[in-house]
Amino acid sequence: MRYIILTALLLLAGCTSWQNPTLDMSVNRSERFQADRDQCRERAQKRTHAAPDNDLPRRTYSHDQSRSTGEAKVFQRCMSAKGWVKK
Repeated sequence: MRYIILTALLLLAGCTSWQNPTLDMSVNRSERFQADRDQCRERAQKRTHAAPDNDLPRRTYSHDQSRSTGEAKVFQRCMSAKGWVKK
């Protein structure tokens, strides 16, 4: 059941877009978004130790879920700190 709910939430979250109302009009928004997104992904992977490694035999489903959830939370906080808002 949890898997179905998580899948539905991920599909709905995919329908949103990130917007930054604080950016100046002279700034290329797509370049800034890509740079901020890459920085936040890297930060989230470092904080949650989600970078690819060779621990596959020791991982469990609940471990993967908690790691993924933590990574998503760190990523969203990072993007929000940079002024990006999901709409």
